[in-house]
Amino acid sequence: MATYGSVGRPFELPDPNDRSPNEPHTKLERREILGLYNQANAGADAKNVSETVKTWLIQEGKNNGWNSVEFVESTAILGANVVLQKP
Repeated sequence: MATYGSVGRPFELPDPNDRSPNEPHTKLERREILGLYNQANAGADAKNVSETVKTWLIQEGKNNGWNSVEFVESTAILGANVVLQKP
């Protein structure tokens, strides 16, 4: 969904609208988290998933429609609230 400019193929924050009731979550590994952060913050060269990086990703995720962003060590789990509606 959100794309940040850089040289080469940019990292993209996953789109919560691509989730389904059977798979409402997606995982971002350390490399993806740091790539997103460094692209979005000019001059940044984060090497670790610090509290600053975590805080930024939580806010960025919520701004882009994710209901939850939780961390397990250096991995982020993004959750979408997917609801089926009966016709």
